[in-house]
Amino acid sequence: MIAEHTEGREFSIATSEVASLSHHSKQKEINHDVDEAIWEEMETGLRHNGRTTTNYLILMFVGGIIASIGFISQIHDLVIAFVAASIIAPGMEPLAKIPLGIALKKADVLWTGLKATVLGYLALIAGSALTFMALVNFGMATESDFIHNKATEGMLHLRLKDVILSVAAATASIIMYLSYRTNVIAGPLIVLIIIPAAAAMGISVYLQNWDFAGSFSKRFLLDVVAIIVVGIICILLKQKFVHKREPIR
Repeated sequence: MIAEHTEGREFSIATSEVASLSHHSKQKEINHDVDEAIWEEMETGLRHNGRTTTNYLILMFVGGIIASIGFISQIHDLVIAFVAASIIAPGMEPLAKIPLGIALKKADVLWTGLKATVLGYLALIAGSALTFMALVNFGMATESDFIHNKATEGMLHLRLKDVILSVAAATASIIMYLSYRTNVIAGPLIVLIIIPAAAAMGISVYLQNWDFAGSFSKRFLLDVVAIIVVGIICILLKQKFVHKREPIR
């Protein structure tokens, strides 16, 4: 309605969340309200966390440091490191912008998502490689520690269960963004192996183990492709059956 009434004129729109809403005769309608984010809210949320800023690059770099240490740790410390790295490194938001930009035909959203994804994961890979190099030089880790780690062995080969987990987690993450459940997005991030896989790529490059680097790249790309493909499908379906409109341009 706003777009129609302001055609040909410049305008700005601000939205906000209501903490509570009560109405004596309309309470039933309020109680059954939908849990859908409007396009502009989703785009703004992803814009805040999915841009190439100094803070974003630092967090991705730190995520690489933490995940790298996980690869030379015992199983309990490894799990903590991987979970922490997956939550600290904001690697999901720029990836989610890619299907959003494609599905809604917004070139700027697509471009910023692609740029942040490439630069962010390069920062994460660099953080992982530099950390492992430091650990080796200080005698705290060896190539054998990484190669024979259970997490390393588990990510070297793609299995059907890995594909199912990636698709399920990617679906959950996109639905959470679309339904404005961003406060629980940590769940899918922990299931997705995208952060540890990227960190393993950095260690493999430092060790010049190109076979390992190739295997981890496949595991990394599985999550990336799952997020993009599932994202496009979910967003197009939401646009057709729920929102029934394009975002305001």
